[in-house]
Amino acid sequence: MDNNEKELVFNYADAPKHWFNCFHAACKKAGECMHFLTGRNLPDGMTFGNAIYPTAYQNGTCEHFKQVRVIRGAYGFNGMLHEMTRRDEVQLRSLIKAYLGGNGTYYMYNNGVKLLTPEQQEWILRLIRQHGYTGEKEFDGYRYQYDFSE
Repeated sequence: MDNNEKELVFNYADAPKHWFNCFHAACKKAGECMHFLTGRNLPDGMTFGNAIYPTAYQNGTCEHFKQVRVIRGAYGFNGMLHEMTRRDEVQLRSLIKAYLGGNGTYYMYNNGVKLLTPEQQEWILRLIRQHGYTGEKEFDGYRYQYDFSE
């Protein structure tokens, strides 16, 4: 764990709007679960929202358990796409947009509004390598964040 990761402070506002909170403190994995972490850190004044019911905890496990994970999220494709031929850049940008869910989400990832998970980063880098671009490729920027991916 490097210093940037150690200094990361949990911020409830980073959770997606559709995120489910958990309040089942008796769960054996509550201290390791993202849903419980958000439930424990509700903003003052928040009185309702999505929740995971205690009945989800059956036979010592919860079907909604999500391991707390801090990731090195990436954003921005401009630097790496700029190094390519125009034809390849257009094709790869189109494939990346399709993978990420369309123009809107592509631009959120490009501008750092959303961060790419390590798995998404690897998929994109593998795609670029498959098109003959080798060597170290870097995204435009990186930030540590709690992983809310599903």
